Amino acid sequence: MNRRISSVEFRPEIRIVAYMKTKTNKKVMKMNSKIKTKKQTAIMAATIMAALSAAMIIGINSQNLQNANAQTYQPGIKSTASSVTNATAFKTVNPSQSTDKEFWINTVHLDGMTNLHAGVKCDTCPQNTPLHPPEQPPVNSTIPTGGGFRITEPNKVGAWDFRSFTFGPDQIVVNQGDKVTLHFVGVQGAHHVISVEGVDTFELVRGQIHTVSFVANNPGTITYICHVHLPNMVGQILVLPKAAA
Repeated sequence: MNRRISSVEFRPEIRIVAYMKTKTNKKVMKMNSKIKTKKQTAIMAATIMAALSAAMIIGINSQNLQNANAQTYQPGIKSTASSVTNATAFKTVNPSQSTDKEFWINTVHLDGMTNLHAGVKCDTCPQNTPLHPPEQPPVNSTIPTGGGFRITEPNKVGAWDFRSFTFGPDQIVVNQGDKVTLHFVGVQGAHHVISVEGVDTFELVRGQIHTVSFVANNPGTITYICHVHLPNMVGQILVLPKAAA
């Protein structure tokens, strides 16, 4: 029997069209896949950029906050905001133009107390004694003579101290032409013999106050000393020259 041949087999152009259509569909699908991949890549890139931007903004804000906090809590440093807010906190002070100057000068001594034995913590003592290593008095003392320095020998329990006499304050500043009043107060030291250069010499005992007054006519220095506790119990008054008119 003769096989019936389909009419399609006799039309090769149909096969070509079908083949071309299939090939075109594959290209379209491939192109769509590439476009989809590009879109996904673009979306991912945009997401990453957004995340980085947010992180940078957060980091900058955090740094600014830290700087603001640091400026707020560091003494002597003022933030812009606080400086504007606290601008009214600064006051204008007009220094006194008075030529009458008055000072109180105390006789004091500094004591360095220690012991031949190391300091031990005491939980039942009324005061905490600082811990220290065992200390020996210097064998050959190099302190100058004159009574201003004193070393006491160790007692039965090894305690000894080093004392230094001084004035407080030991430096004063005035202006030429000022009327100066000095009150010397006997606080520490049983007996003093004090001289204010060119003004007065007097004795001073504990609990006593002696007052001297003078006019600082010329610029320069005026010394006050204790003759009993030299060479360190010495003070100085600095007289500044009068400003030119």
